[in-house]
Amino acid sequence: MDIHRGKKVGVWLSVAAVLAPLAVQIAGVVWIWTLLGSHPLFWVLALLLTAAAVAVIVAACARIREINGGEEDDLSQY
Repeated sequence: MDIHRGKKVGVWLSVAAVLAPLAVQIAGVVWIWTLLGSHPLFWVLALLLTAAAVAVIVAACARIREINGGEEDDLSQY
């Protein structure tokens, strides 16, 4: 049994809480995109939203690596 399971679940719940509104925004951009056609602004919005989603996932993976590495456990000894 993983002793850090609760911390990992917290990380992934936080990721889901951030990605859910991003997904709604991306869906809105795609919907407007289909109605109005391709416009440079839509490309910029799509790129920014995708970059934000990727950044959140990368940060979550880094946090999971920290949890697995036991860095918090090492710091709690001081």
